[in-house]
Amino acid sequence: MARPIKRVALDELVKVLDRVPLVGGIKNDLNGLRTLLYERRAPRLAIIGQADSGRSNLLRALIERRDGSALRADHDEWVHIAHESAKVEWLELDVSDPDLATKWRAAVEDHPPDLVLVAIEPSRVDEAADVVRKVESLLADLPEGATRPRVFPLLTHSDLIGNGDKDVEDIRRLLAKTIRDLKVHADPPRAVSAITSHGLHGLSEAIVLAVPEEARVEAARALTRASEGRLRIGNQIVHACTSISVTIGITPSPFSDMALLGPLQAMMVSSVAYLSGRSWSRKTVAEWLASLGLAGGIAFGLRYSAQTVLKLIPGAGNVISAGIAGAGTTTMGQSAIAYFLRDRSTPH
Repeated sequence: MARPIKRVALDELVKVLDRVPLVGGIKNDLNGLRTLLYERRAPRLAIIGQADSGRSNLLRALIERRDGSALRADHDEWVHIAHESAKVEWLELDVSDPDLATKWRAAVEDHPPDLVLVAIEPSRVDEAADVVRKVESLLADLPEGATRPRVFPLLTHSDLIGNGDKDVEDIRRLLAKTIRDLKVHADPPRAVSAITSHGLHGLSEAIVLAVPEEARVEAARALTRASEGRLRIGNQIVHACTSISVTIGITPSPFSDMALLGPLQAMMVSSVAYLSGRSWSRKTVAEWLASLGLAGGIAFGLRYSAQTVLKLIPGAGNVISAGIAGAGTTTMGQSAIAYFLRDRSTPH
């Protein structure tokens, strides 16, 4: 996969900032970008549940995959899903399998899950206590040093429950009470349906928030309903790049800005585009630049020229230059967010 700025460039920028006073917070932004973008990986989602609780259908619905071609692998082990823009590691386990504990240990030995989904079939909600106890015993058997993942209980097939929302809520409350009575640490149960998409928007957003930072970009990219999650991550990237740009702008060297700001801003724009499902490439950045038109391109060019000239003015020149660098990066980032994340409802 093409990347607009090499990891070594970020490392070199950290070294530069080490020599600039009062920029500890900026280095935090830079390290955050490194984790979010360059240590990124697919989210690891484990789903444990009753037979016929719709586990595979739920995955297809979350990534809006209607056929089963992306899921041709045995259960009981991690499956790498790579469908168009979606990259997800998925582990399905049947709670009634007598070898459940053995298969769990084998699967999570090297790759502990980021999140555990517990699928409960509504017509068998009376068995939920046994399911939750088994899941809790599995979580107690994680490899040493592994972080306990969040647990999302799911009342699947909510479209088949009774006569509407009232009956769904009654059964959801019953499941919540069962979990409270067992004193199990888990999120409030969610009612979802792979058929009607009921509850999938909220579930997608919650998954993006729950996974570790290094898995959030791929989670937001894969879960097409997580529009707020993509906007939140896009704004996080723009904020971090703006902070770094201000620091670059305030440094005394007059002709270093383009060498540092150019790759940084290209990384910012292409990262926002990648969140939307686009490829991470120069072609994607060029598409966004073309959308600005001639006036927009000239405006960004004038910012660079003014910034360089101001660096030559003693004293206040650096402060003004820093403001221009920050404002220019923010404007550029918000333009990319508007073009790739707000104006386009579906990834390409």
